[in-house]
Amino acid sequence: MLVFAHPDDETVALGARLGRFGSAHFVYVTDGAPRNEQDSRHHGFASWREYRAARLEELNDMLSAAGISSAAHECLDIPDQEAGLQLEPLSARVAELIARHRPEVIFTHPYEGGHPDHDACAFAVHHAVTLSVAREDLPPVIIEGAFYNAAAPGPGSFLPGVDAALLTEFRLTPQERSRKQTRIDCFRSQRETLRGFPLDCERFRIAPAYDFRSPPHPPPLLYDGYPWGMTSQRFSQLAREAEALLHDERR
Repeated sequence: MLVFAHPDDETVALGARLGRFGSAHFVYVTDGAPRNEQDSRHHGFASWREYRAARLEELNDMLSAAGISSAAHECLDIPDQEAGLQLEPLSARVAELIARHRPEVIFTHPYEGGHPDHDACAFAVHHAVTLSVAREDLPPVIIEGAFYNAAAPGPGSFLPGVDAALLTEFRLTPQERSRKQTRIDCFRSQRETLRGFPLDCERFRIAPAYDFRSPPHPPPLLYDGYPWGMTSQRFSQLAREAEALLHDERR
């Protein structure tokens, strides 16, 4: 199972090898369209609905380009930039998907303060797996792809300070780089954002344990400096509140 915040995140994380994931289940937490319509207008769309439709079309184009157009995929329909406001119900929904599909491995985001939807996705996957353990199911392994944060040297790198023994780096061949670029190019509306991600390697690690009640590194986090409707202080508070509700559900 792949659980990512936005359409295109799967390609950033493992675009060179997506052709191997035809039997996987793709889950997108948000629809990729912020409701304030700033992004919609910036990318030339008249409304967030048009922007959302375009992002779905781009995703379908990428799946086709990767040769996995028949792969199961679904969106949980949370508005872009608002996943952090739904941590408890989002965790429960991901737990339901785990129970239904029983994946051995889940690819997702690290908790690094890069984007609030990424952090919300990490929170939901980790707590959904905990709920699976509570039901005595065999828990899936959580594997993270590298995205961006305020402390790394650039996109495609993990937050420094995590046990390097958990990190695997795949150097991409010229053919793999070309394949990944072709898939990135499918996301036409995101060309400006995706341009900064490296094509020379893909990095993964087994997810460490996180304390979501505290920022992943001393503030400011990257999204503290952007108008994405979330701050590190608010996310920590929302995480504490959601964990209290999830703890009550497990009792």
